[in-house]
Amino acid sequence: MRARILLAFTLLLIVGYSLFWFQLAKKVEKNTLDWIINSESRLNGTKFYVNDLSLSGFPYKIVIKASSLTASIPSGRFSTDPLLISIPEVAVVFQPWKPNHAIIIADYFNVELSLFNEQKANMAFDKVKSSIILDPVTNHLNNLSIVAESISWYYGDEIKINESPAVEDVEFHLRRSILLQNDYDLPVNSSVFFKASNLKINELSSTAFGVDENELRIDAQLHANKHPEYNVVELSKWRDEGGTISIRKFEYVTKDLVLSLTGDVTLDEELKPLGAFNANILSDGNLLNNLPKGLMNLQPKDPIPPGQTANQGVSLSIRMQNGGLYLGPLMLMELWSVVK
Repeated sequence: MRARILLAFTLLLIVGYSLFWFQLAKKVEKNTLDWIINSESRLNGTKFYVNDLSLSGFPYKIVIKASSLTASIPSGRFSTDPLLISIPEVAVVFQPWKPNHAIIIADYFNVELSLFNEQKANMAFDKVKSSIILDPVTNHLNNLSIVAESISWYYGDEIKINESPAVEDVEFHLRRSILLQNDYDLPVNSSVFFKASNLKINELSSTAFGVDENELRIDAQLHANKHPEYNVVELSKWRDEGGTISIRKFEYVTKDLVLSLTGDVTLDEELKPLGAFNANILSDGNLLNNLPKGLMNLQPKDPIPPGQTANQGVSLSIRMQNGGLYLGPLMLMELWSVVK
């Protein structure tokens, strides 16, 4: 008798959970389709397109697969030009007990920057996993995490893969709706963490930093009343209100040295970066011999103080002002307006 009751209870539990899963899965599918269909109005002009949706994952998860996903992002959202994100195949995974948390998995996808149907730049992501947590009430983005095996990019016409700049083992984390006490005029609107290794950045080839680094880490916070749009009007307003990006931690690691810094940055009247940082350079062995070419010019003006060895580190002042990036009196590179 007891065995029959236990069996009946088990069957009832299985049937009940199955009904719960299928009802929830259909609701998640409906909400996903509704979110895609109405994406343009919900996301200020960003439009999503999908093909061939399918539902699977019973009993542990809810998986929505699409044979292709395309996102069209208008100018002013993240750049001055429109963006097109193309994913040939993507899977979105939900847990039944947490439907506002989605895991997105894709082998690769491309981000194209184009203007008047002319491609200006392309960024390719390989082996990507992304975690998205939405506010359960408003469906607004709270947290976003992206992990990619590698990212490469090129400008204009396609170039050879081995010549394109690239980074590996990429991590990106964005947190929104943060309530933190701070000493700044504006509250923390969002917090960003970025990490990558095996960097090859051709854009730095003509600077004192060189092309190749081993690792880059950034931990920063955006201080703003609201997240500004990427255009002249919104960024100017953010700056005039006292908007600031605080760099809590920046580390730039090469085989020869480690550059770390903290500080704050905003924008000047020409919307070029404006800020000041306290930096420290560590090196194994002879610091002056290991510093990138160009920093050697600091030696006559800023010698290592007596008794201070290279492996103890050298403190330096880094400034962004007058359209340039300066290390002490040495201009490392010219800066550009973040938007025109």
